[in-house]
Amino acid sequence: MHDIDIDDRDYELLFGSDVLSTSDAVVHFDHGLARYDGEEVVTTGDIEQTLTRFVYRHGGKLMLPATEGKDFWRYGAPAKSLSLDRLKTNDWQRRRDEMIRELQESISLLIVEDQQRRAVPARSITADQQLYERFEQSFQYEETADQSRAVTAVLKDLSTTEPMNRLLVGDVGFGKTEVALRAAAAVVSAGCQVVVAAPTTVLARQHFESFKTRFASMDVRVAELSRLTTEAEKQALIEDLAAGQLQVLVGTQALLSGELKFQNLALVVIDEEQKFGAEQKVGLRNLVPGLHVLSMTATPIPRSLAAVEIGLMTVSVVATPPRDRVPIETTVLSLEFDKVLEAIAAEKARGGQCYLVCPRVSGVRELKRRLAQSNIDFTFSIAHGQMSDERMTAAMLKFMSGAVDVLLSTSIVESGLDNGRANTMIVWHADRFGLAQLHQLRGRVGRSIPPGRMLLFTKVDTDGTSVSAERLRSFSTLSHLGSGFEISRRDRELRGFGELDGESQSGQLSRLGIGLYRHVLQKHRHARSQTTLPSL
Repeated sequence: MHDIDIDDRDYELLFGSDVLSTSDAVVHFDHGLARYDGEEVVTTGDIEQTLTRFVYRHGGKLMLPATEGKDFWRYGAPAKSLSLDRLKTNDWQRRRDEMIRELQESISLLIVEDQQRRAVPARSITADQQLYERFEQSFQYEETADQSRAVTAVLKDLSTTEPMNRLLVGDVGFGKTEVALRAAAAVVSAGCQVVVAAPTTVLARQHFESFKTRFASMDVRVAELSRLTTEAEKQALIEDLAAGQLQVLVGTQALLSGELKFQNLALVVIDEEQKFGAEQKVGLRNLVPGLHVLSMTATPIPRSLAAVEIGLMTVSVVATPPRDRVPIETTVLSLEFDKVLEAIAAEKARGGQCYLVCPRVSGVRELKRRLAQSNIDFTFSIAHGQMSDERMTAAMLKFMSGAVDVLLSTSIVESGLDNGRANTMIVWHADRFGLAQLHQLRGRVGRSIPPGRMLLFTKVDTDGTSVSAERLRSFSTLSHLGSGFEISRRDRELRGFGELDGESQSGQLSRLGIGLYRHVLQKHRHARSQTTLPSL
């Protein structure tokens, strides 16, 4: 059961309801991190009671009455991968109280931020129905049920004077951008302006092209602001924004320069919101007072989910796959360069392109050298973070245009690139990537008719018991459509929960575990509504 404004399916997708099993790590409120060892019914005289067994470091054991969700909670990872607490020390209680205090302080900051946001009323948006319906009909694909639900919720939010703060969560390639386009169409048809923020120059360019194409029939001006924008272009769009002659501005962090003035900005869309820092998102939300905000992600971060749990954000989930979308075939292979060449040849033979991704720049340089020494019959470009932004963007756009067969890069390609010709993703040293990164990379392929393939090359013994081996096995089996929600949950459990009011996505709060962490959030929410949860 839950009491936030979200249906059971979406709640399950976002937060899960994993069943506790023996060998799971759990956190007992009084005794700390332990391995759950099941239950035992014990009879003492005429009294029968169920006791729960907990195993601690150095073989320490406890058996006592305990209820999950009241006395102890799932940590969110196998016990064997963690350093358990020791019994009969005060370390846990001291650390627990400190972590809960920090979490409660972070929640309070989120609440203050939300109160400040709500203090200024937003514009009530009533779309020009004729213009909006014409825009809606220009969508070339069949709208999914979840897209329709999300659009309805967003339009309802926009129609009120309470500033929208909606999180749109959808698996990669499931159509979040169309929801943002519909929101933007409603706003501009009502005579107001829209800002779309993207974390990278290439993604900003991609959105710019998409929005410009879709809005062409509405006589709506769309412009781009990034490092690729010349100074003359920048000054012109600044003037046009202030005069209300520019309706949609797509940009990167350059939107936060402080130079922009708007005539009637009503909506900010933040794509790949997990890639922006907390301060950057505050800046985007406050480009003008009283803004409607739509944030989009495939891998929601703890801060955003916490805001949902305590009622500061509403959420829409896009989990229905587009029609004819098929799962990506995912295979784990030993680290053999010849197999990489074979995979590229196979993709080229069916008229497609390949991504070849390395975890580090040194790996890109190594593969560049090996490709140069090989007798290859394909072309490739290179992109990584140590290149100038102009050179890196040019290389990626060259690949997007189909001018080269292969893009050899680091993981910078994980954010939102949409290239229907690219249908094979090759990952070199795949064990060095996190689950969420691998899932984002997999989402770059399989976006057109040919079935997508993902090949994970590694030195790790995938039959072994290492954390890397288990992660790769888990990822390769989670390849069904919509698996991103489960992958996102597992990634949060593995990486920790971070600081709600800072930039870190891991840290001492992770010692609370996912169960106790969420219990503290829910208790805070209930305290605000004068509802009682089990005491802490």
